[in-house]
Amino acid sequence: MSQRKRSKGFGSSQMTDGGEDDFIPTQTERRSQDQVNQKVSELVQFLLVKDQKKIPIKRADMLKNVIREYRDAYSEIVNKAGKTLQEVFGLQLVEIDSKRHTYILINNLPRAEGKYLCRDEEKEKMGLLLIILSFIFMKGNSVKDSALWEFLHLLRVYPG
Repeated sequence: MSQRKRSKGFGSSQMTDGGEDDFIPTQTERRSQDQVNQKVSELVQFLLVKDQKKIPIKRADMLKNVIREYRDAYSEIVNKAGKTLQEVFGLQLVEIDSKRHTYILINNLPRAEGKYLCRDEEKEKMGLLLIILSFIFMKGNSVKDSALWEFLHLLRVYPG
């Protein structure tokens, strides 16, 4: 009858059977899928913030700020993050400089066309409406007519 022992491992157990060769899990195997998925989520957020600021994304920054001790699972995390960005946001992670390992996000969504787009005249009205509603919101959801007209005069918008 063989004896089974459990050794303390990171995220998994190691079983041994007496004199047989012991199985030693690699670092990637020790990490649970939940831990890797957490890093994928963190990397997606990091990439979206960098893209919003229009800053090229460097591999070194990803490793330093997000992936850290998960370096051995770097390619798996980046591939899953790229897939998530594509499926959820319609963005593609593209390496633009293979020597410096610099990435950018590219929008893959088709350009919107058709009856749902505003004409130029409607865009102007929508823009003005957005400004007015923002002003009302900033004033606590209520504003006097005189204050609104004073604000519109500052923008050089006059009645008529």
